[in-house]
Amino acid sequence: MSRSYKKHPYVKDPANKGMKRYANKKVRRTKNIPNGKAYKKVFESYDISDWCWIWTKEEAIKRWYKAQTDPKEYNWIREHFETLEKYLIYWEKCVKRK
Repeated sequence: MSRSYKKHPYVKDPANKGMKRYANKKVRRTKNIPNGKAYKKVFESYDISDWCWIWTKEEAIKRWYKAQTDPKEYNWIREHFETLEKYLIYWEKCVKRK
């Protein structure tokens, strides 16, 4: 049986393509890298993508209701999701589904 759902509501920011390119160039241009895992010491991997957070369903529902009541914040949510059900489908896509 395949595991089609994530176990934890953990969201990670997708890695920045520019930072990946920068890290690759820095490693390639460094001289005298010994064999093995020594290339990891040239550029720290957490510098490429270091934004991660836990986003529960309750937090998503609170955020949607706050977007409906507060006109100054969360414009993106109001523009893209007319109903709570559509926003929860987006939440499942980002958090729950693989």
